[in-house]
Amino acid sequence: MKKRIYKEDNYKMSKWSGGNTRELAIYPEKAEYLDRDFLWRLSSADSDLEESSFTKLPDYDRILMVLEGSVVLAHGEERTASLSAYEYDVFDGATKTKCFGKLIKDYNLIYRKGCKGRMELVDLTEEAQQVGSQFEGSRCLGIYSAEGYTVVSAGGKTDMVKADEQMVIELEPGEEVSLSVMGQGKCILTEVAFEKEEVLDFSQEAVAAGEAQKGGSDFALALKLSLGNNRWSGAMRKMKKKGLLYSPALEKKLRFLDKYFISGLVWCIGIILCILLLPAGVSGAAVFGLVIAFSIVDVFLISPLIYLMVLPRPISAHIKSSENLTAYEQKIFEEQLNFDPQQERLKHKYRDRSGETYKGAADFWRKMNK
Repeated sequence: MKKRIYKEDNYKMSKWSGGNTRELAIYPEKAEYLDRDFLWRLSSADSDLEESSFTKLPDYDRILMVLEGSVVLAHGEERTASLSAYEYDVFDGATKTKCFGKLIKDYNLIYRKGCKGRMELVDLTEEAQQVGSQFEGSRCLGIYSAEGYTVVSAGGKTDMVKADEQMVIELEPGEEVSLSVMGQGKCILTEVAFEKEEVLDFSQEAVAAGEAQKGGSDFALALKLSLGNNRWSGAMRKMKKKGLLYSPALEKKLRFLDKYFISGLVWCIGIILCILLLPAGVSGAAVFGLVIAFSIVDVFLISPLIYLMVLPRPISAHIKSSENLTAYEQKIFEEQLNFDPQQERLKHKYRDRSGETYKGAADFWRKMNK
């Protein structure tokens, strides 16, 4: 059993289309919400808008509890849910969900499809209440003090969870624990059960059989990736990637570099500067030689250095051999190989915008590029 209490200093702040979000806890701990490489996430959000749209999360299910305020959730054309304080709704993250009414504060559990999740409100008293696990296998229990304080007894040890603090207890398959809560106010109990195989493991031990074992330095790996990561060398990239699984963080940065063509822009600027020497009296042959020399330096030095600055380091810790992947990792690997940036750009360009609304030029630009 592993326990941890998350406090205000541990929370990650971010913005969504309706307001602000605080990430209370995420699993695995090194996962990133934007990379969509997490199994579950606990968060609390707020909004001052009378109408807002939730971010679509096709690979996840959600449970949302209203802590303050009163709202109506409209899940596409399927159904609606009217929620007051401490009422919750379970819904598919892939559904286009709109919120009507000010969501002053909520508590949100997001968990990957295939996992099991639940949420329960507990009115605390001075007498201990048993609130054990309802699932089997690998699972995580969460206790959030929504009001007052919560005294949690688990595995013979007692901890205090103060207001707005989040406790997470991780249990292994077959591990049982006697769990009870008491105190003043209200706490929210969450539980998510999952298969360990669904966790992307990019620890040093996990990548030992991959690129790191080959002794590749960060610069050498950056050179390989820069040669195979541009929109004209998709075949080369697949060839170089064959047999290697990239972490979601590395894959995200590579797509960023490809999307904005950063290294290509640097090369273009350098070529233009070389050509501008012609009006200064430099001969055409000399300028041609400078162009060739700069292109070589750009390919083997400048571009790798750009990748080195942008990519997460050490790069080798984000590359894993595909020889011994779990079923879930194999699925992610195949998705990476089959990802077609050009096709995604076309799908985004011609998507249905009939239901989209914009609040100013900045909002229009953000939605066009998200």
